[in-house]
Amino acid sequence: MTTIALTAAMPMGTVILLIAIGLLYIAFSTLAQRKIGNPKKMRQLQQRMNALSKELNALVKQNAPKEEIAKKQSELMPLMSENMKTSIKPMLAIMPVFFLLYYLVLPTAFHSIANEYITFLSMKLNYLGVFFACVFVVGIATSIIIMIYDRKKTKLERQAIEAAKAAEAGTNT
Repeated sequence: MTTIALTAAMPMGTVILLIAIGLLYIAFSTLAQRKIGNPKKMRQLQQRMNALSKELNALVKQNAPKEEIAKKQSELMPLMSENMKTSIKPMLAIMPVFFLLYYLVLPTAFHSIANEYITFLSMKLNYLGVFFACVFVVGIATSIIIMIYDRKKTKLERQAIEAAKAAEAGTNT
């Protein structure tokens, strides 16, 4: 005996609305990450951590005394902890909003189309699937774009610092 499940295709207006909600969530999460996370502070922390890591690796390769290595590690650990705290802070705002949308708002607003779907890349996505796919795909793309922007900004900041040092060295001689 075969059972046939009848499901209707999701209306395009609903798909557009779900994508719009997903885009608004991504805009909110990006803004929260940039405002709460303080990207400039993160870049400075990363630069200090990278410099200390290089020094630590050099000490290990040179078979430096364990006390000296331990001292360098003790300098690095607070920076790593601060970096972790700065990274996690935005998640305290972003995750509750995601769970609120995903488990409360969307099921309440779209309960009447719970069995309707849209086929995307041979996958059947219901309203939660459309929202999650939008947030996932556009979120990754946004993260990549922001990462490229931050790298360029870091490079420009480094060049400005080097130019200021060069100008200062030129005036001192």
